[in-house]
Amino acid sequence: MRQIKTQRLMALCLSLLPLTGFPGCQGKTPVGPAEEVKVGILFPLTGDLADKGRDSVSAVQLAIDEINASGGIRSLGGAKLKIVLGDTKGNPDQGIKETERLIQQEKCLAVIGTYQSSVTKMATQVAERLGTPFIVSISIADVITERGFRYTFRVQPKAQFYARDQVLFLKDLGKLAGHPVRRVALLHEQTDFGTATALAQKAALREQGLELVAEVSYKAEGVTSLDREVTRILTAKPDAILEVTYLKDSLLIRRALAKAGSKIPLIDTAGGTVSPEYIQTLGPLADGTLTVAEYSKYAAGGQDLNDRFRKRFGVDITGDSAHAYQAVLILKDALERAEARDKKKLRDSLAKTDLRRGPQMILPAEQLRFDARGQNEFARLYVVQIQKGELVPVWPPEYAIAKVILGK
Repeated sequence: MRQIKTQRLMALCLSLLPLTGFPGCQGKTPVGPAEEVKVGILFPLTGDLADKGRDSVSAVQLAIDEINASGGIRSLGGAKLKIVLGDTKGNPDQGIKETERLIQQEKCLAVIGTYQSSVTKMATQVAERLGTPFIVSISIADVITERGFRYTFRVQPKAQFYARDQVLFLKDLGKLAGHPVRRVALLHEQTDFGTATALAQKAALREQGLELVAEVSYKAEGVTSLDREVTRILTAKPDAILEVTYLKDSLLIRRALAKAGSKIPLIDTAGGTVSPEYIQTLGPLADGTLTVAEYSKYAAGGQDLNDRFRKRFGVDITGDSAHAYQAVLILKDALERAEARDKKKLRDSLAKTDLRRGPQMILPAEQLRFDARGQNEFARLYVVQIQKGELVPVWPPEYAIAKVILGK
């Protein structure tokens, strides 16, 4: 009897020991599943830009599901990534509130977002104050990574890169399509996206010796007609138009140009014209539109990712969604190297990111690395044209799969 009681007492004592085990015991004590890693996903999910937000969230969901299905974050015991959504509603003040909620209430280890530069400027400011890594998937304004912040890392090219490649493309239009460009007009919306890009475009035009003949800006929110603005642009008789748009205004501009019978080349800044809704809404009228783009399913390795995205969501992947997908891969890589749920260690790990083209780096470059300011220094762009309802690369020549077609 005494032996039975002793055995029961020993069993009770063992059950009360911590999971780290008991000295002298053989083997390891089983542990429960690793705690999830919460990631704040902050985009406009309602309002005029909800299509952009949904596009980016879809890519985040695909990336996180693939990572979790393949074992999660192995250095954290197989911890799964968990999405915590935030809706900016396209408003900077709302972006501030949602960033604070994601970090302080939801306890997110990092945040990915936000699409609009005006919102991202404020959201990253909050993240910096709260010492939380913020991976900017899409937001173009140069200033985002030029304020000395340590916790902000941008995947997308900055406005300077967009303007550089747009203007280099214009310089090549003479030999590409027999349309030399000397006079250029700017047409852009008035948020940080439009104004920052226009500033960079003007600098690039000066550098390349092209003449700026007109600049017209407008408020995109709630706009119902841009006929007057397009007329002002056409009056200046440019050889080409550089535009910076969201979806609704991009549709209005294209229709206004068609109404005026204009055949002037129109080059967008990866704005509304890369949205699937642009082609769906305009049909054949969309053909001929040119834009810089951050991604293409026709690039090396692009078809496989596009097939997975299309199978899941029924549409092609865009530059926005590709960069959101890449942002999650960057976070996974940094978490694996940080080996801790620690924001400071994660920040330091992100700063040392150096991904080479392959399964973990799907963007059109050979390398992804952040400079001292947190900017992806190797970010690059294509110029694509809508031809028969498809966005096809036409520049630079080494990546082109079709010739530029003008006169549509």
